Amino acid sequence: MRGNELLDKLELIDPAFVEAADAKPKKKMLWVRRSALAACLCLAAVSFMLFIPDNSRSVLKWSESFRPESYFKYNQSGNDTDSVDSIDISAVPYADSRDFSDYRSRMENDNIIPEMPEHPLFSCIARYNEDDSIYSVSFSWHQRGESYSDLTIVAGYQEIESIEDCIAVEIDENGNIVSPSVTVTERDGIRITAKGSINSRKTLTFRNETAWYQIIGSWGDSYESMAELLDWVWEHPIEFELFTIDKGAEIINSDLEAYPGAFAEYIPDFRAFGYFLGENSLRLKDGIPYRYEGHYYTGVDEAKVEDGSYLFEEGWSEIHWCIDTEPDYYDLQDCLGDISGLSLQLIADTLTEKSHISFMIEDCFIKVYGEDANEIWAVVESLM
Repeated sequence: MRGNELLDKLELIDPAFVEAADAKPKKKMLWVRRSALAACLCLAAVSFMLFIPDNSRSVLKWSESFRPESYFKYNQSGNDTDSVDSIDISAVPYADSRDFSDYRSRMENDNIIPEMPEHPLFSCIARYNEDDSIYSVSFSWHQRGESYSDLTIVAGYQEIESIEDCIAVEIDENGNIVSPSVTVTERDGIRITAKGSINSRKTLTFRNETAWYQIIGSWGDSYESMAELLDWVWEHPIEFELFTIDKGAEIINSDLEAYPGAFAEYIPDFRAFGYFLGENSLRLKDGIPYRYEGHYYTGVDEAKVEDGSYLFEEGWSEIHWCIDTEPDYYDLQDCLGDISGLSLQLIADTLTEKSHISFMIEDCFIKVYGEDANEIWAVVESLM
């Protein structure tokens, strides 16, 4: 039985990979090439006649009846999510970036991106080379809760690191052959490489005559949702000229030291309550502050916190104060309402269920993390 299984699995291998395979034996890994076929036979413990690998089994041919799960046909189920090759945006050598997230509705109306109303969170970031030419553009849609989803399209002119096809046959501890972790599909003369599987991180990667594309899905995303995005991109190639550096919003990361007056009317006088400001971050869009996070401490040595030498022990307290002028769908669902409706009892009741409270002051969404309801109420009340 294992001999027959081995033969079936060997037929998945493209002849080009057979010729290029390494001849050195590896533990629990059988590298296939013509000079190593005898070792395959010994491993199977039976004698049988080898056939020339059927190329149609190693590279799938797309058709109109192609099913979404077929893109991942040969992939292992339950893959380690860290093993899936995807583009690490933080590591790419771009020189600048611009934010196009505010243009979601316009891009949907112009058929630049698909409408995905079940994904309330959206972001679009373009990244540029030193000469301001586009390095890549990414579109991301997010859904939280029971129907968790993180779907992303990344596209660009630059080469991405090639994802290796299946050039090896892996043997498990029982001598059975493990299915390949990669599936390659040829569609309109273009090869699409799929990695990952259901309940794991997944990618679909290809390059056409103008650019490379990668579709990334989370463990919560279905094969159908991945295929739908692929079909959309296939019919609607990214128009990179729409995302030139002069058209997007410039996002700057800074802090209150550089912009001491930012959100002054929405930040309590923590010094008056015995707190000092520790680490903090401020984000500006086209020069205007729109998001802030500050960590305020009491009961610890301020100088030691500043130089990072203090170990927090009993007696210290922290209030994490966050401000956002662009609250998202889930922020607003979590909101307790206007600050005028807050009370000590409401804050205390909320902290029994959550690690934070959130409310509005005019157009600013405030989220506050802390453990002591009395301390939080004191600083919140000072803004009323």
